[in-house]
Amino acid sequence: MNEEKFYSEQDQPSPFQKEMMWENIESEISANKNARILFHWKSFLIGNAAAILLIFSSIGVVSTYNNFFNRSSTEEQVYETLNTATKQLQHLTPLLIQQASEQNKNSIESTATAIAEIDKLINEIKSDMLINGSSPAKETSLKRLYATKLDFYKEILLNQEDQS
Repeated sequence: MNEEKFYSEQDQPSPFQKEMMWENIESEISANKNARILFHWKSFLIGNAAAILLIFSSIGVVSTYNNFFNRSSTEEQVYETLNTATKQLQHLTPLLIQQASEQNKNSIESTATAIAEIDKLINEIKSDMLINGSSPAKETSLKRLYATKLDFYKEILLNQEDQS
């Protein structure tokens, strides 16, 4: 295998020339180490502005997502609050029945029975809404049932007040 060299021995640098080249390279490298690093302010500012816009747009997307999917949960919170309030009133009813006079006791007991029937209807509509979905008619019926239930509790409390 005959190898032809592209460069001849005369084309190669001498040891002295190699030493001079490396000294020049070394001085250039050390000179660049001490050089001031240039900072491109325009790119920096554009990058920061883009980052701020990205943050604000992310906040907008998240808040839009939360508002879109939490619309139904607001209704659920209203119903949960109504349930909590009526449960507290429900614990009050037996005390009012015990304190009532004989003539008011039957009235309060029948109202308490009517409230129990309303509770059954409320639970029936809620389970139907879970299975078949919500509709404006179902929501209106549910709100009317809660209003009627609260009216009955008001009636119980006012009967107790009349007795005093």
